[in-house]
Amino acid sequence: MPVLTLQNANSAPYRAKALVFEDPKSRALLARLNQIAPSDATVLITGETGTGKEIIARQIHEQSARANKPFVAMNCGALAPSVAESELFGHERGAFTGALNTKPGWFEAASDGSLFLDEVGELPLALQVKLLRVLQEGEVVRVGARQPVRVDVRLIAATNVNLEEAVASGQFREDLYYRLSVAPLVLPPLRERQGDILPLALYFLANYAKKLEAGRVKLTPAAEQCLLAHPWPGNIRELENAIHHALLVGHGEFIEPSDLKLVTRPERIQKEPDVNAEALTSFKAALNRLFELQTPNLFDTVEETLVRDAYEYCERNQLQTARLLGTSRNIIRARLIEYGELQGSPRSTIVSASDASAESGARSSSTIKLSARTLRIGYQRFGLLPLVKAHGALDAAFAARGYRIEWHEFPGGIQLVEAFASNKLSLGAVGEGPPIFAYANRIPIVYLAAEGAAPEDEAILVPLNSPIQSVRDLRGRAIALNRGANVHYLVIRALEEAGLEYDDVRVVYLPPVEARAAFQRRNVDAWAIWSPFLGELMASGEARSLVDGRGLVDNAVHYIASPEFVETHPTLAELFFSQLAGIATSIAPHRVPRRIDETLIQAQQRVADTFYRHKLIPNEVQLQMSFWRPPQKYEALWQLFGKEETA
Repeated sequence: MPVLTLQNANSAPYRAKALVFEDPKSRALLARLNQIAPSDATVLITGETGTGKEIIARQIHEQSARANKPFVAMNCGALAPSVAESELFGHERGAFTGALNTKPGWFEAASDGSLFLDEVGELPLALQVKLLRVLQEGEVVRVGARQPVRVDVRLIAATNVNLEEAVASGQFREDLYYRLSVAPLVLPPLRERQGDILPLALYFLANYAKKLEAGRVKLTPAAEQCLLAHPWPGNIRELENAIHHALLVGHGEFIEPSDLKLVTRPERIQKEPDVNAEALTSFKAALNRLFELQTPNLFDTVEETLVRDAYEYCERNQLQTARLLGTSRNIIRARLIEYGELQGSPRSTIVSASDASAESGARSSSTIKLSARTLRIGYQRFGLLPLVKAHGALDAAFAARGYRIEWHEFPGGIQLVEAFASNKLSLGAVGEGPPIFAYANRIPIVYLAAEGAAPEDEAILVPLNSPIQSVRDLRGRAIALNRGANVHYLVIRALEEAGLEYDDVRVVYLPPVEARAAFQRRNVDAWAIWSPFLGELMASGEARSLVDGRGLVDNAVHYIASPEFVETHPTLAELFFSQLAGIATSIAPHRVPRRIDETLIQAQQRVADTFYRHKLIPNEVQLQMSFWRPPQKYEALWQLFGKEETA
């Protein structure tokens, strides 16, 4: 009879210490264990409390090439949030009050061996992020430290919660779940392994009889039937305790059912679930996810989503929507006009606090002004558009025509083009890469214009004192870049020039703010980035440029729009161009935009073909018809800076 035992003198008294494999389900589990144990794959063990997850984890370690190295077990559910990060990753002296000495964490303690994280589902979301990075990068950063420490650890995680449900509710990160469950192992509860119950009972009986010097003790047939009939909500742990108790209180050589003291718990009264509480919990989890992603303009996004979805739920009835949301019909109507759901007057809609209070009781004591016609423009911290925003002339030109410009800043181009997918933008400016990802993911956009090439405005940086001296030295190294950014193209071209493949490096997708922090903490070896981040870091003396875009990429700024906007408002599209060109002429002549032509589209097509060849996009894209050709009657407006259409 195959038996695994947990040999640990320091184990807590109420812990299952043995597992047998008599039942067919258990034998299948043992076969699966023998398959995955010799590898170095991360293992996720799931099962109810008391099913023997730590025994399985130790057996995996014992059958691996790390058997002679440390096996470190840690219960995530027993960690206070205030010390969890320090326990896992260690801390430096003086990192916080009470940190009198430098202390390595559990990852360092388990280096070259195996780390068992029990109850991993109890980790807070903030620690889940850090755990994911350790698994990706193979290094930890102690609390209070700047330099990472390399660790070589096989992670074995266990949980008694349903992580798929936790992912769906926002309580557990989806990316971490997939990283942990490379080799999943499911431990069935004892009630589903009837063939193991009596062998386990006999095993515990022999061991405790010897320990208690009780002599030869047997189970009566009635006791055996009692064991087989019990549902075992506490699994192996409960069975072990039942046998131990029977030997303590029993008399003679036979154990009777009354000695086992098995208590069948009364079924819990099922309360009606608090649907509101459940919905709010899910909503809060979704908000926490948006907070982590640092979603730009989050308040506006949430408000617009709420109003639009409520409007659709109420079958596009304004009064019912207002009642559902507990506000006034005037406010709902103003919002719907602003979002383009309703046609409204070109003048601003004004709702006074007294009107709102009279109808629904609420919003504030001040007057609320909502623009009936709003032009949403997305921008990043590069190129001409931030200068145009600061200049103010574009806002004034559109205001004279009854339109308000709403500016939205984005951390990167991919986040900007994704806003087009949900109709949150009319216009925007991005680099060469994001439009390709937009087309590949069927996000509707149209190329409008482009600024000149600026290859020196993007580069691959390394820390000032990094041993990396050339692009060739990046083999096997981690490079941070924003998902979907055009620096993808720079990285590929630079690697090609150095005789390397894209797969020769490890790309870590991080938005610029997170990437800068990872770069400064040495969590990544290099950072592919653009100005002004590039210029700021170079000026700080923290970094040096390994290679920039000169001779490799164009790095042009492209102006894009939604197809609906250019088809419905061609005059506004031309007005945007003319104002843009006029402002550029006076404040940044080197950035005067030009129309998209076949030459620019062919350059973009080369980028698209490269991305597809390296499997960065799921399908090929053809860009020949993706740029806007305005109606003939608007051609002359390009030269008439700021003048209205006379036709």
